Amino acid sequence: MLSEILNLARGIADQYRWPRDVLAEIKPTKRGPRTITSKKALRGELEKVREAGFAVDDEELAAGLYAIAAPVRNEGRDVVAAVNLAAHSSMIALEELVDALGPHLVSTADRISARLGYRRDDERK
Repeated sequence: MLSEILNLARGIADQYRWPRDVLAEIKPTKRGPRTITSKKALRGELEKVREAGFAVDDEELAAGLYAIAAPVRNEGRDVVAAVNLAAHSSMIALEELVDALGPHLVSTADRISARLGYRRDDERK
């Protein structure tokens, strides 16, 4: 089951909450032409996701499928869900999906998180 969700941008966003020892047990399965199958590459991708605040799926699940996802957090700062947007490569370029729609996706995830009581460090006082 873990290998299945590795192939979704939403799954990568969900991995914010995974302890590092869980990654040691994962056996990534190739699904699309760009599926991350190396644990070292997966760790690197997770670091990028944490830094960016959202995940990008560049044909990892299926050929021609792009997706972006942002985590939804609760008051305890746990990732409890994700907001995911997927599109076929014939409809939009990956860069456009990320640059034009990524900020809206993150904003939506942030608004949902706020409704669940989540506050960023700069908002806690």
